[in-house]
Amino acid sequence: MNDLQRIMEVILQTKEVAIFSHYHPDGDTLGSQIALALGLEQKGINTKMINKDPFPSTFKFLADWQRIKPLEQFFELPDTLIFLDCATLERSGYADSSLYRGKLTINIDHHISNDNFANLNWVDSTAAATSELIYDLLGLLQVKIDSEIATALYTGISTDTGSFLYENTTPTTHRVAADLINRGADVNALRKNYYESVSTGKLQLLKFALNNLCFTCNNQVVWIIIDEKTFQEAEATDADAEGLINYLKNIAGIEVAMVFRIYPDQRTKVSFRSKNWFDVNKIASLFGGGGHPRAAGCLLNSNLGESVSKVIKVVEESFLTKT
Repeated sequence: MNDLQRIMEVILQTKEVAIFSHYHPDGDTLGSQIALALGLEQKGINTKMINKDPFPSTFKFLADWQRIKPLEQFFELPDTLIFLDCATLERSGYADSSLYRGKLTINIDHHISNDNFANLNWVDSTAAATSELIYDLLGLLQVKIDSEIATALYTGISTDTGSFLYENTTPTTHRVAADLINRGADVNALRKNYYESVSTGKLQLLKFALNNLCFTCNNQVVWIIIDEKTFQEAEATDADAEGLINYLKNIAGIEVAMVFRIYPDQRTKVSFRSKNWFDVNKIASLFGGGGHPRAAGCLLNSNLGESVSKVIKVVEESFLTKT
């Protein structure tokens, strides 16, 4: 769905907006959030930035990151709410619809599984990242993309495309990235703080993962299970788990990789990646999640054994029938 024209009209008529990014934030949701906030403030629009979780240390080189706070720290919400990189309202971490009664909600996203949950929706699954959409929006709003905005947008695009290696990368993606560099994007800050700043917690999780790999489908499907005890022993955070699945996907001969993350309340987060042909979005959607054909996820409320066996069975059946 594309309500872009109406979204622009609403933004230009408002005095204040709240911008939500998704829980367990990554570079794209944070980069697009910060860039949009900075851009709208150029237009004289006050902004509040909201995220349920702590800000990842690897992205603290981004401008104004300290302003991103949980919803509970704000006294009240403005009348216009913008959700970025959230395929569903639940992905924002604030699923209670009563919070938004009487508000105008805007949904800007690039996930093919987006359910168009807002009053106004701009969803473009051909975009490599939500940050790519925000680049377009800021241009249409005639915002001057300075070095701080450029750095935020470049961070979002680079991290969501695996440094421009994933198949979601397009010629447009490269043209946008080049323009952002011309406008002062601090590529070195991203390199030093994100790509070359691996925590000991992340290394401990990787060590655990490599020692506990499980395979099926003639060693073309791999998965690991990580529980809270493992996180505690590794002194790791959820941010340390970001990107872990790519090590599994990059194993020679692997088509599908999965990480089962068990939370203290026994919910299970499942992350999926595929390399060539397997559509993991279809699998995630069967369990109430979604994402992209090569990267998706879902959250299960059943116990560990049941969660793993259900998912593995569906993946095996789909894999063997190539559906």
